[in-house]
Amino acid sequence: MSFSPSFAWELGDRQAYNNKMAILKVMLEGARERAIAENDLETMCLIMSIGNDVTETFLRARADDAMINKRLTGMRNDLTACLALLYNRR
Repeated sequence: MSFSPSFAWELGDRQAYNNKMAILKVMLEGARERAIAENDLETMCLIMSIGNDVTETFLRARADDAMINKRLTGMRNDLTACLALLYNRR
C-alpha cells in the first residue's frame, strides 16, 4: 500500500505536522544563530516562510484548529518582521 505525499494532510494528521514543525524549529534556531553571527537574514526568513507554508497546508485540512490558527498569526508576524529587517538593510 502506498500513500500520496498529501495523504497525511488529507487526514488532518497532527503528528505529521508536529514532526515537520519540530524539524523546522531546529533549522530555524540554527538560522537565527547564523543571522546574528553572519548577518544572514535570508536563510532565517526562508525557513520562517517554509514554516508558514507547512502550517497553512495543515490548516487547509483542519481549519477548525484554533491553536494552530493562532500560531500561524504569530508566525506571519515574525516573517513580516524578518522580511522588513532584510529589505531595510539593503
